[in-house]
Amino acid sequence: MDNAKGRLSIDFNDGWRFKRLTRESGLDRLDILGPDFDFSCWETISLPHTWNDQDGCSGPDGIKEGGEHYYRGAGGYEKSFFLPPGLMGKRIFLELGGANTVAWVFVNGSPAGVHEGGYSMFRLDITSLLRFDGINRIIIRVSNAPTDYIPPITNQGDFTKMGGIYRKVRLIAVEPVHIELLDLGGPGAYITPCNISKRSADIRLAIGIRNDGEADCRTAVCVEIFGREGGKTPLLSKKVYSELHGHGCEKVELTLRLADPIFWDGVKNPYLYTARVSLSDCGGTPLDAISESFGVRSFYVDPEKGFFLNGVRTDLHGVNYHQDSFESGWAMTDSQRERDYGIMRELGCTTVRLAHYQHDSYEYTLCDRLGLAVWTEIGIVNTVSPDNDTLAVSEAFVKNAEQQLKELIRQCYNHPSVFFIGISNELYQMSDEIFGIYSRLCELARAEDPTRLIVCADNQAHGNFNRLPTDLVGYNKYFGWYIDSGEDALGVWLDKRRSAQSRAVAISEYGGGGAISQHMDNIVWERDIDPWGKRHYECYQASMHENILKQLNSREYLWGKYVWCLFDFASDGRVEGDTVGQNDKGLATRERVPKDAFYLYQSIWSDKPMLRLTQKRFSVRKTPVPIVKAYSNLDEVKLFVDGAFVGVGKRDNTVFTWENVSIKTGTPSKIRVSAMTRDGILLEDAALWEAEE
Repeated sequence: MDNAKGRLSIDFNDGWRFKRLTRESGLDRLDILGPDFDFSCWETISLPHTWNDQDGCSGPDGIKEGGEHYYRGAGGYEKSFFLPPGLMGKRIFLELGGANTVAWVFVNGSPAGVHEGGYSMFRLDITSLLRFDGINRIIIRVSNAPTDYIPPITNQGDFTKMGGIYRKVRLIAVEPVHIELLDLGGPGAYITPCNISKRSADIRLAIGIRNDGEADCRTAVCVEIFGREGGKTPLLSKKVYSELHGHGCEKVELTLRLADPIFWDGVKNPYLYTARVSLSDCGGTPLDAISESFGVRSFYVDPEKGFFLNGVRTDLHGVNYHQDSFESGWAMTDSQRERDYGIMRELGCTTVRLAHYQHDSYEYTLCDRLGLAVWTEIGIVNTVSPDNDTLAVSEAFVKNAEQQLKELIRQCYNHPSVFFIGISNELYQMSDEIFGIYSRLCELARAEDPTRLIVCADNQAHGNFNRLPTDLVGYNKYFGWYIDSGEDALGVWLDKRRSAQSRAVAISEYGGGGAISQHMDNIVWERDIDPWGKRHYECYQASMHENILKQLNSREYLWGKYVWCLFDFASDGRVEGDTVGQNDKGLATRERVPKDAFYLYQSIWSDKPMLRLTQKRFSVRKTPVPIVKAYSNLDEVKLFVDGAFVGVGKRDNTVFTWENVSIKTGTPSKIRVSAMTRDGILLEDAALWEAEE
């Protein structure tokens, strides 16, 4: 590697060794920093990595170390490497995309830093600890053991908190004069489109510059704005100069006016601009450069009419989503994320709530590109105090919550997809002190970023919960699942909540379990459904969502509608439906197999012509079949049994039904539905059903 000027990003994910530092192994308290320690017996791995990809959904019979049913303890990571001579003279930073929950980093036997919080990116300047005359060793001790001060505290939150360095790692090498890298993981350049109209928009930039050298210097800061098509010619450019003292930092602010801006317009047209920020010395030699995408858009929420994007009412309907895959748990790959967000768009989502913590940076980039409006939040879940009697809150908790909030806001600042900053999920502790802490967090969020709206997801809806000083509120309410639902019970409840407080209202969670192996006709909630147990029929989940959607879609004031959730996910203590260690409320299984309810939402949310015969997996059943049902966004659906035409389905929006349909005994009958698109294309779907003897 030549000693080239400028920034270098180095993939640092291969060649690691790992071992669980358990009590059983005798390593839980062992000082592993000694130069003679033998790491050769440790497992060779690549990052991202989690030690809970298997036991994280093992259910109540899993390992007990850490106080839950999966391993909540410490793990050790080691990597030895040589530095290329071309990096000599540069500042070198170690960047971790996420390590849950606490990470202690050591370089060549010396402490480099500690990060508390499992969901945000963080960087450490490790320059002074590295050597060019021999091998370097980085050791990272990570623990996902429960704490009483890092949100979510103790065992709060209905999801497995997988441990490890579960996101990507890289080295960043820069010149001594560079764009800021130690701003709580932020990009170093913050872009704020403002004064937005169809004719123009002002693009304000605040750029952090740091001089880690001894001598004062004069630096040229150049900003160039490019359109989506890219090319070598910028739409706009501007250069300013900055005087930097040795070991000093400076914030440079400038504004460019963009004529006739193309708006970032959600899924209709998620148009992105790119700002290239470059530094050079007084002789014109390049020092550093970054590129940041951004979008130009305006938005507001009307308490009566809902969400408006660029002056147009926009229906925000989508899903809650956890970082979790059946292949690798939390250690997801970018291709797995692309698959999942592609499924969201296939479903017809216009928004996503990223539950219940900051997600990987690439997810926000995908949402920028796909046009999905994002609700993102920090990890305050259920409780803020480990003592339900005194409700005392430690200053350590407050400090960490503030850190998580600042990390989330700064790292997401340039993403046009991010509209809503969440402070908490289902907080059920309240006192004057807690209300004050909450108010302090809201003030901090507004100071950090006055352009976004602050929101909470509430399931209490009384007293001071109704007066929390967020801009918006979403309600988590499971009518039809944990609560019996009349035809309009959820809607009536939402109407009352809306009138009880001044904030605009969304439904942030709703839904119920669905097991694709469980089927039954004529289900009655009181008799046949066991929300916390094993009776989770696929067809009941779908019919429950049919009823809920009617209520939600008739209420224009809802600024957002978020199904819980897109996929079944690891929640280790649960045993329900046909799964162990999972929450099974997904519209698809953890293996990404769509359930019938998935197709219901697709029939309503997607513009692409579709047709789905439901209960296809219910292959042996009584005859006549009480209800045959199909979902389609087409005008007419026909039913055939063994080739014989039965009739046109009775239509209720996108639900088509036929009653008392006879099928054969002893040999399967072919059930087929068909519908014609407006372009004359025939869609069909079919199943084989056999009558019980």
